[in-house]
Amino acid sequence: MRQYLKHISFRSKILTVLLLTTLLLSSFSFVLIQSIEQINKGLNEINKHHIPELVWISHWEDELHTKHYTVKQFVVNDLCCELVESYNSISREYVDTLLVNYDAIPAALEPLKSEIDLLDFKIENEIQGLLTFGDKEAVVNFIESQYFPHHADINYALKEAKETALESLTDQSENFSSIIHKSLYLLLFLTVGSIVISFVAAYRISGNVTKPLEQMVQKVDRIASGQYGLTVQSNDQVELQQLTSSINKMSTRLKDSFHTILMDKIYREQILNSLPVGIITIDEQSNEMSYNHAANFLLKDETPIHAPKNSMFWNVLHSKEIIQNIKVTFHSSKGEHALLVSQSELKDQHEVMIGRIFYFVDITETEKLEKRMHQSEKLALIGELAAGAAHEIRNPLAVIDGFLSIMNQSLSELEIQKYQVPLLLKELDRINSIVEEMLLLTKPSAPLLNSIRLEDVINEILPLIERSVTSEEVDFSIELHANSLLLDAKQMKQVFHNLIRNSIEAMSYKGTVSIYSRLTKDEYHIFVEDNGSGIPENLQESIFDPFLTSKEEGTGLGLTIVQKIIENHHGKIKLLSSTESGTIFKITLPLN
Repeated sequence: MRQYLKHISFRSKILTVLLLTTLLLSSFSFVLIQSIEQINKGLNEINKHHIPELVWISHWEDELHTKHYTVKQFVVNDLCCELVESYNSISREYVDTLLVNYDAIPAALEPLKSEIDLLDFKIENEIQGLLTFGDKEAVVNFIESQYFPHHADINYALKEAKETALESLTDQSENFSSIIHKSLYLLLFLTVGSIVISFVAAYRISGNVTKPLEQMVQKVDRIASGQYGLTVQSNDQVELQQLTSSINKMSTRLKDSFHTILMDKIYREQILNSLPVGIITIDEQSNEMSYNHAANFLLKDETPIHAPKNSMFWNVLHSKEIIQNIKVTFHSSKGEHALLVSQSELKDQHEVMIGRIFYFVDITETEKLEKRMHQSEKLALIGELAAGAAHEIRNPLAVIDGFLSIMNQSLSELEIQKYQVPLLLKELDRINSIVEEMLLLTKPSAPLLNSIRLEDVINEILPLIERSVTSEEVDFSIELHANSLLLDAKQMKQVFHNLIRNSIEAMSYKGTVSIYSRLTKDEYHIFVEDNGSGIPENLQESIFDPFLTSKEEGTGLGLTIVQKIIENHHGKIKLLSSTESGTIFKITLPLN
């Protein structure tokens, strides 16, 4: 039954409750009809029995009273023969009057009627006989001894019959009141019951409507607040099932639409953030700015916003001027950047300006590359000149070297000292080494790669370096992984010879040179560390430039040649750090 009620409509439920209430109230009509029938039955009983009984008794009381009076007058006044006739006329008058309205005497009064008839019989026969004989005294005696006592008994019986009839009539009347009260109580009970049932049914039906609707409203509010895809629990009520289904479809479609919009937004943001171009959008109304990843990466540490060093950048941004490709310099915590900035209008679909788009391209690396290209061009030109000059210089140097060697062997010791022949030979060797290095720099030979271990290469050159170092206060610490690398052993000896010699000279021939390695997935990192005085800060950025040196006897080509050799091995070398407590160079070589 409960399952059936869950699946019927609200209209059917309301009609069912109304029908049940109507039937409940209509049932009172049957009770009322039954009560009316009982009352009618009682009234018929009264009309048929009690009222005729009372009427007959009343008539008989009047008749007996009249007859008693007549008989008593006869005795008192000594009336003669008129007694019987007067007596009979009284009986006929009352009997005729009653028989007009009632057909017969009630059965309950038949015994009384018999007694009355017996009393009349005594007058008509006994007294009539005595009167016929003229025995008046006997008549009086008979009346006083027989008639009056009998008459009194009949009056007493009539009185009791009347009381009995009245009691029955009273009981019947009280029965009517009881029937009416019962009917009223039943009507009150049915009315209260109908009201209670109506209230309970209305509460339950309204609860079946309001509770699901309240839950739906809560879920719809949550959906409206952004919880797209949230579903409403299905309801058994017919009218609410379609509404529930529609809300769930709406929520699902909102979720799909929001997901599509979100994915499209994320995709567009990814495009903007993936561009190597800094983009700043400025809202025309609120002047609020939004940055893409490239712009945020460069500007997130910019405080204050109008830093004096970057005033040109911010002036262009806030000028609202439409510009294209203006080169400005920007200083950040990451260094100095060369930016190419532009600014254009941001319009909506109606071609109305709603803001501005400020965008810039970091051309720092391009600038550095251009400088390197110019420098390379210069170096190439210088190299060509140097190579030509070196070839031309070597020939006369060979002649001079030959004659100085002969002089060194032919002249006496005093003459050798006099003409400084050893110094001339030393300087000639220095000129020759410069020429060799210039030729190596201009035309570096391709490395002859073989599988070797760096530790073996360094161990070969360390004895030569140790013999050339007269001080015994220089220590070496070598901790290298045993991995084999494809290297040109001769060129790598030259690399580490230059680096170790530079470290020893930087330490003033007193300290420790450490060479150690670190491995990553595809690379072999070598660190050359000393505890010397360090490289001056103004030279750190250009230490690999040719002819740059802080030594009195240096050529400035050592680190340039080292860089060339490492690059020819597809590796990199950089100055990792240099302070007053020491310098660290890092070399990175591929493992494969």
